[in-house]
Amino acid sequence: MLNILIPIDFSKTSYSAMSYAVEFQKEFNFSITCLHAYQKNRPKRRVQQFKTHFPFEFKLELIKGDLFSGFESYENRNRIDLIIMGTKGAQGIKKLFKGSNTSNLMLQTNTPILIIPEDTHYESLKKILWASDFKPLINPNSLDLLKKIALSTDSSVRIAHVKTSNKKTNSHTETEKRWEDKYFGRDIRHSFKKIRRSSVSKGIKFYLNHKDDNNLLVLIRRQHGFMDKLFRKNHSEEFAQSPTLPVMIIHE
Repeated sequence: MLNILIPIDFSKTSYSAMSYAVEFQKEFNFSITCLHAYQKNRPKRRVQQFKTHFPFEFKLELIKGDLFSGFESYENRNRIDLIIMGTKGAQGIKKLFKGSNTSNLMLQTNTPILIIPEDTHYESLKKILWASDFKPLINPNSLDLLKKIALSTDSSVRIAHVKTSNKKTNSHTETEKRWEDKYFGRDIRHSFKKIRRSSVSKGIKFYLNHKDDNNLLVLIRRQHGFMDKLFRKNHSEEFAQSPTLPVMIIHE
């Protein structure tokens, strides 16, 4: 069974993340641990309210100190397969690329992170959109979680490529065939899509704003890759109007 960690501060975004996780758990079996870091007094009343609101089986760990040292301490003692965090809708996605607890945590850990915008309700995962640069993965195992989710939920994966230049490359068909053989095979239903934009960040914004029937957007963050640049530069204005589509960040 996979282990899911949800950092919480008892805000509305924390409740949204937990609500999503509880529904997600019905399709994809995993254990849930909530982590709260406090500075002074243990928040006994808020803990009880949270447990009353979610009468399901889960663990809740309280650690005195800040979120990042608390997370580091927990990660050193436990295996974490996925982190689920809430963010405040469009403004949360904007802050994601400008500086927030979520973006800072992504720079601290290599564990995949699932970002849930506030007020987003779980929709059965049928179509997963993976925005890719079509560059070979150094570590193909980084796709293991994505493939497990797709198989468990019977989802199809749409691999979308953002093309930013007119430079000639291998034909799209050749790339698709190579990826199909190397990463997906015949076990996972998948398809390919290509769009042209002036920058990768504008391409990702396009996918966020054109949700269509996709239930989840997946991004691969690799060192010195386009996702790494997005999180180390200020692209906040380009994402200011992004809607409520959950985003999973996978680290290569």
